[in-house]
Amino acid sequence: MFNWFKKNKLDYSQVDSHQKAINLFNKGKLSKIYLMPLEFGGTELPMNSLYIPAFVKKLKKDFDSKIEKLLIDGKKISYATEPEYKGNSFIPSKLIINITGEIEFKEIINIW
Repeated sequence: MFNWFKKNKLDYSQVDSHQKAINLFNKGKLSKIYLMPLEFGGTELPMNSLYIPAFVKKLKKDFDSKIEKLLIDGKKISYATEPEYKGNSFIPSKLIINITGEIEFKEIINIW
């Protein structure tokens, strides 16, 4: 089983332009997410958009749902997502989500 993970390790080092990321998105190989979710006031602008594998979209959506519940409960918190990259890739290697305010914690989603 561990050999399967070694053989199928994600590597987006060759996706070194925005156009290459969009091409993979158009082929259904990547999903689009927003650094600041639209539900939290984010905008559909390129500077707020990332292209990532589908499993990351699900992980981030699940995490954002937990944050939404905190906001509904009246918690005063701030939300910030920081992508981390390897080399020249346009696909982040991880997402670091920082929650600050009444409650503070960090979520790290490793991508590749």
